Amino acid sequence: MQAKLIVTFEHLSAPDFLAKTGSIVVAMTDNVHYQEPWVGQGLSLELLKAAYNNFQVAYHASLTKDTLKIAQRDVARQTLTDLLKRLALYLELMAAGDTTLLTTTGYDLRHDIVHNNSNELLPAPSDFKVTHGQLSGTLNAQVTRLAGAGSYEVHITKDDPKVESNWQHAVSSVTSTHILVTGLIPGQSYWLRIRGLNSNGGGVWSDLISIIVV
Repeated sequence: MQAKLIVTFEHLSAPDFLAKTGSIVVAMTDNVHYQEPWVGQGLSLELLKAAYNNFQVAYHASLTKDTLKIAQRDVARQTLTDLLKRLALYLELMAAGDTTLLTTTGYDLRHDIVHNNSNELLPAPSDFKVTHGQLSGTLNAQVTRLAGAGSYEVHITKDDPKVESNWQHAVSSVTSTHILVTGLIPGQSYWLRIRGLNSNGGGVWSDLISIIVV
C-alpha cells in the first residue's frame, strides 16, 4: 500500500493549524529529499512560505474578534490548505511509497502506515532553556529531544501567563535546539513555553520561562 500524507486540516483549530503548517514549512525548508524546483502545479517553497505568512498575519489580526479580519483569516487558511494538499500529492509522487522520505515533510502519515496505536499525549519536554539571540529582539529556545515528537511549537506572551487566551503561537521547529523566536520588543519581558507535536496532536507544555528581551 502506498504511503499517504494526512491533508485533512479542517478539524484543527486555528492555532493548531498554524502550528501544524508551520512545522511543514520548517520541514520543507532546505529538505535534501525534496530539493527545488518542485515540478508542476505551480509549487515552490517561496509560494508556500508566502501563504503561511499570510495566514499567520491574518490569524493574529483576527484575535481582535473583528468579523472582517476573521473572514480574511478564513480565506488565507483556505488558500494555504489548498496549496498544502497540492504539495502533498507531489511529495507522495516523488517518494514513490518510501515512508522514510515522507516522514521528513512535516505532514502526518496515516495511522495504518506509521503503525502508531498509542493515543497518549507526549510528555512535557525537559531541560527547557531560553537565551538571548545574536540580534536584538530575538531569543533562542531549546529542549532535550523528546522521543516521539515530530516537531515542536513555542508559545509566548507578555501578559499574565495564567490566562490561557494570552498565549500566542510564536514559532514551530522540527529540531529541539536552536529554535529562533523573532520580532520581539527589546526591553519587554516575555513568558515562553514549549511542547512536542506528533500525529496525536500537541503534548504537555513545559515549565514556563520568563526573560527580558534585549
